Amino acid sequence: MLKLFDYLEDFVATERISHLHHPPLPYTASEILKELGYEELGMLQEPLDRAMHACAALNIPVDYNFKKVYCFKDGEMMTDWQLSELASYLFMINCNPLNPVVAKAQLIFMMKDSV
Repeated sequence: MLKLFDYLEDFVATERISHLHHPPLPYTASEILKELGYEELGMLQEPLDRAMHACAALNIPVDYNFKKVYCFKDGEMMTDWQLSELASYLFMINCNPLNPVVAKAQLIFMMKDSV
């Protein structure tokens, strides 16, 4: 029984480390833009680049948090990005603050961090 417990403890530790190195990617950049009120996906590239640069500057592996995906919409192949929670946060705060929804989201994140 002791060996089983040791195995489970090692398994849980390995899963935690694996989760840090390969976080789930539950969001897509296009979904976030849509929630922020953007109709056009052309607004995606600048905040995406800034979010990736922020990860790189913090020595956080970009490829663990951003994954390029392809999807079909209305008969066209489109490029999108799957994002981790961290990547989603960095992406959102790097969107245009002149958009009232983006500005509100940035304020909420700022207030959340200061409490």
